[in-house]
Amino acid sequence: MRQLKLTSSLLLGLMLGVSACAGAKPVVTMVAAAGDVQAQSSATTVQSFIAVEGADLMAKLDAARERARAKQSPYWSAYAFDVRSGVAIDPAIKEFHGSMNTIGDTSVFVGTTADGQTVETKNLAIFLLRDPASNQISRMEIYNLERKREYSGYPVYWLGRANNEESLNYLRALGAAAPLDMLSERAVLGIALHDDQRVGGMLKTFVTTSPNQRIRSSSIYWLGQVGGETTFLASIVKNEAEDKKFRRQAAYAIGQSHDRGVMSMIQSLYEAVKLVEIRQGLINAAGDCDEQQPAFAFLLGIAKNDQDWESRRNAVRQLSQFQREDAIDELMKIFSSDGNLEVKRAALRALAETKSARAQARLLEIAKTDNNPELRKQAIRVLSERGEGAIDDLLKLFDSEQSQDVRRTALQALSEIKSPRVEDKLFAVAGGNENIEVRKQAIRLLGERVGRKSLEFLSATAQSADGNAEVQMQAVRSISEHHSEESVPLLIKIAKTHPNQLVRKQAIRSLGDSGDPRAVEFFREVLAKE
Repeated sequence: MRQLKLTSSLLLGLMLGVSACAGAKPVVTMVAAAGDVQAQSSATTVQSFIAVEGADLMAKLDAARERARAKQSPYWSAYAFDVRSGVAIDPAIKEFHGSMNTIGDTSVFVGTTADGQTVETKNLAIFLLRDPASNQISRMEIYNLERKREYSGYPVYWLGRANNEESLNYLRALGAAAPLDMLSERAVLGIALHDDQRVGGMLKTFVTTSPNQRIRSSSIYWLGQVGGETTFLASIVKNEAEDKKFRRQAAYAIGQSHDRGVMSMIQSLYEAVKLVEIRQGLINAAGDCDEQQPAFAFLLGIAKNDQDWESRRNAVRQLSQFQREDAIDELMKIFSSDGNLEVKRAALRALAETKSARAQARLLEIAKTDNNPELRKQAIRVLSERGEGAIDDLLKLFDSEQSQDVRRTALQALSEIKSPRVEDKLFAVAGGNENIEVRKQAIRLLGERVGRKSLEFLSATAQSADGNAEVQMQAVRSISEHHSEESVPLLIKIAKTHPNQLVRKQAIRSLGDSGDPRAVEFFREVLAKE
């Protein structure tokens, strides 16, 4: 239900716990570009891999060791396996709605493309990096064979496709025998990605018997993704002797499951469990649940009536994920009626995330007229997230507003929108007859914008013969933050020649903070004259 757009620049290294809108979706199976991957079989190489023969997986692992022994170099042994539906490893997509879990070099996606099609990759393999002398595994990854890699320059011995039984037994042994490190966690991931009815049982065994907290945590997460294990997860949520961290994670995992009756279970657990921290995990689970109507009713009831304000705030945040008109109406009512400032802030944020024209109009009204300046400023901040569509409203608000504090918030909000109109406004405010603090803010914001025009303006402001010293000092600070090749020479000039001692001192401080060799040489010259 919760949707998050991930651009290609954000896909690496990001770990999110967000779930996509549910429902039957078309499936997009990622396929290789022409020439990326050769046919997979034990008799051919894949991406220039070295093919290894053998009767079974263990025999092939032994054969790979023998072939690698003479080279005395680390090596990969790799094999394909049957991948369950609805998951993707490192898919070649630019936008994605859903959850992503990253472990090492492996990023697992569960969700849809921007147009709602389920993404999955079937051409995956387990990669094990080994030391040639001891044959110990130093690293394990799960790679999408449709994406070319260098594999750290080490040879890859290709073992073909392992059957589920031998692969799962092998990975289970790795997870049980490995020390408390990332290898065991990746073994659990490998198990979870298999298309096999035994996976759930193996993960539950890890949860109940493993002394490794990372394995337990990972197994709980993947039980939600695998599905069919909500009863087991509910038993963890209710277990007061269990670590709160795992109880909350089990609640989240229930929300990730596509099993029927999940919302009924979440509601029952919420009524049975009294610990607020666990209850908040159940609220998050409801926000991720496929069953939209009961989830909406459940969250709305908490947002309006729960005695705990943090629970109300959390439920309000989840309501923003429902793209429906009555959700907007209810958020407006909650903002008006709830006496808690943090709940009101959450309602403003939720209204902004609905992307509704009605919600935006209400936000603008609050930004202009609310009695609480903090809520007015919050409304201004979330309005700026509309981008270009918010510029006119924010400009009008800035020009008409009497409170300098609120005006500064509007100016800050405008500066976060990349537009020539915004830059023109910053120049006008910085060089005009505004309140001195507002002018200084505009100058500071100009320093964050790369470009000759802004640097020339800052230079002229800093060196103006009849300028205000505070404004000039802010211009000097902004020059130092401009990150231009011309910034340091300009600061040196100001430090040497400016008629105002305060401005010179600010230039010297900025040069000292720069670490630039030209600044170092300037200080040497000054000290030599002493």
